[in-house]
Amino acid sequence: MRRLLAVAALLALFALARGPLHRATFALPVSNDDAIPLLIARHLLAGEAATILWNQPYNGTLDAFLLAPLLAALPHHAAFRLYELLCALAMVGLCHALARRAGGEAAGWAAAALAAIGTPYAALMAATGPTPNFLVPLLAGVVALFGYRERERGDASTSLAAGVGLVAGLAVWDSALAVPQLFGAALGLLLLGLRPRPRVIAALALGAALGASPLLLARAVGASAASTVTDTRPQWLWADGLRDLGHATAGLSGLELALVIDGPERETLPFAARAALGAGLLATLAAGVTRRSGLPLLLHALALAGAFAWSRRTGPDEVRYLYGLLVPGYALAGCGLARLAGAKWTSARGAGAVAVALAVAAPWVHGHWRLAEVWSDPAHAARVWQVPPVAPAVAALQSAGSTSAYASLQFAGRLGLEGGWGVRASQAWNERIPDDPLRFRDEVDLDPGASWVLHPHLSRGMPRAGGFRALLASQGVRARETAAGEVVVFHGFEGPWDERRSLPASQLSVEPLSGGSPLPSVVDRDAASGWTSPTGLARGVGLRVRLATPQPVAALVLVVGLDADVEEVAWSASLRATAEAPGEIVASGPARFGLRFWNGAPRAGRQGAIVVPLGGREAAAVDWVAQAPGPPLDLREVFVLAPGAPVAEGGGAQARQALSAARDGTWRAAASSYAEAAREAPERASFHAARLRAEWRAGRRQRLDVESLPDGAPGEWGRSRPE
Repeated sequence: MRRLLAVAALLALFALARGPLHRATFALPVSNDDAIPLLIARHLLAGEAATILWNQPYNGTLDAFLLAPLLAALPHHAAFRLYELLCALAMVGLCHALARRAGGEAAGWAAAALAAIGTPYAALMAATGPTPNFLVPLLAGVVALFGYRERERGDASTSLAAGVGLVAGLAVWDSALAVPQLFGAALGLLLLGLRPRPRVIAALALGAALGASPLLLARAVGASAASTVTDTRPQWLWADGLRDLGHATAGLSGLELALVIDGPERETLPFAARAALGAGLLATLAAGVTRRSGLPLLLHALALAGAFAWSRRTGPDEVRYLYGLLVPGYALAGCGLARLAGAKWTSARGAGAVAVALAVAAPWVHGHWRLAEVWSDPAHAARVWQVPPVAPAVAALQSAGSTSAYASLQFAGRLGLEGGWGVRASQAWNERIPDDPLRFRDEVDLDPGASWVLHPHLSRGMPRAGGFRALLASQGVRARETAAGEVVVFHGFEGPWDERRSLPASQLSVEPLSGGSPLPSVVDRDAASGWTSPTGLARGVGLRVRLATPQPVAALVLVVGLDADVEEVAWSASLRATAEAPGEIVASGPARFGLRFWNGAPRAGRQGAIVVPLGGREAAAVDWVAQAPGPPLDLREVFVLAPGAPVAEGGGAQARQALSAARDGTWRAAASSYAEAAREAPERASFHAARLRAEWRAGRRQRLDVESLPDGAPGEWGRSRPE
């Protein structure tokens, strides 16, 4: 009964301290970082698995697997908030167990009380934090707890050891931040006298290998990649690392009030509260680390702090990478309070320990309530957390009949999550990890009715709403705009040419500029055939497209293979009044971001098509000339769009069927339907390119770590083209 009352008291303490912040933030939308594991969990329930987070090739997807059962029973918002809350409560129990092993029963309850109140940053993480930050410290703590148990009892079964090894491996899969935590705790346990038996070591290793095996699978299939998360600072930045560590620790511990998970927005505590908190933390932690049994907890914390200072990915405001310090920190502080109190909390020493505990807890509670006040303002979330409401954008897309959208990093995942299966949204390119494949980009690229959803201010590299409007105007593209809350939905695009009007292949002849025979395979209207240049592209290398009859031309379209980066090579285009007349340069590219009007909408990055605007001027021949080195040109088909060309009819029904198959993930069926559409309307360039895209996807992973075509890092396109 006494234990139940103590647990009830802890829950009441948790609710009293953190309740206002949870009430203020519960109704807020999930962030884009939260939307990604939720989307993965949704697809997991539909039979598609992932080992690595979409759009972010270094964190594992353990959280998505744990979220999936909740998502099967609850709306996505409630499932995520419940998951955060359960992890926060689990931390309280874990800190109790660790401190009890390290310092006795009183230390366990003291640590649990401190963890229940928690630092303001801990409460903010449990209310708004992204995965896997609040899971990995729990897994690492479970492994440390097993080490304490094994040191005391030495009777662990191989099945228990294998299970703990599995937990360790899962932690490493979920985040590389688990490695220093596990290493520090293991070293401390060995120094404390832990000597596990060989069979226990073997079982631990076997379980760990199994838990971390998704990492090997991800590497084998190419889903994971190196990143700055595991890069280390060069020696000349070590001092900066220590300064960053100090600043981040101040935000984590509550000495400064961090108003957002990652960001410079902070408030300074009143001097008296800051002094009391600093003195209280110093007293409790100093008393805790002097216990020899606290050595594993100390080295656990020091290893993570050292990794933070040494990592090139961390910065002074990226406190979440230090969040794992809280588990050993609370446990050590609990041990310290128990040591300060002595045998009886009712003695003078006990009263002193209570005073020290209050010196720590009171500023933390003040911080919680101040955070609740700040986060009660919806504008704060939209401004610093970058989570503008997207429900109006989803409604605008539905009203426009658009089921696909390009959107900025801050809300692309949220559009797909809140729009349900009917909306596919993707960044136009990967703003966070340039050229790393996105999950839904292929589906959006193939949709002729795709929209763009942009914010006037928020962006991580894609254009903002005003900049995109200017880019469209510069390319002669018209669009309808719908204001949707804080964002703008661009839809109903009209290009500077009619993509259905393409000169018949019989009126075209294509030849290399270097001389040689014409290339009939690039005008046979079969994208399976083509021509590959014998050498790589270089300045002056190119093609001449001859027209049977001089006439106004709107655009030249080169459908190219998808496995080489020819689309980002600088080029120029010139028109010739006659085949022998000197050419006049009328266009150069690629444009900034590789933006061009293609397949009914503005597209960016690699598309399998080089689109050259020609301005509607009359020509007998068009020259396309590379202006920089590049790979060999894998040319599949050549089209010339002309206002006087006949309208290519047919193929629409087959193309719609193909897009539906692509959205369902049946890419072989999509490729077959696009091929049929191209046969019905052979002069529709987009049908041929779509067929190549679908065939490319059909040959890739279908149910595990599904990815779209790499975007070619278009954020760099057009920045340093030769004049």
